[in-house]
Amino acid sequence: MQEAIRPVLHGQKVLVVGVANDQSIAYGCAKAFQTEGAELAITWLNERARAHVEPLAREVGATITAPLDVSVPG
Repeated sequence: MQEAIRPVLHGQKVLVVGVANDQSIAYGCAKAFQTEGAELAITWLNERARAHVEPLAREVGATITAPLDVSVPG
């Protein structure tokens, strides 16, 4: 009997930045990471982007969502 292979990223945590909409490469990556079993954290740049990113983060089951602007120290 062959043993079932678990998803390759099972138990791993992944931070995805740069999701703009459902056509962005970052969103495609997030979906692929989720399919492979990773736990996701997804960020957005500002409040304007939040309205677009939060529904996508929920769609892929992101457990952490937060704003992130790497141009601001801290």
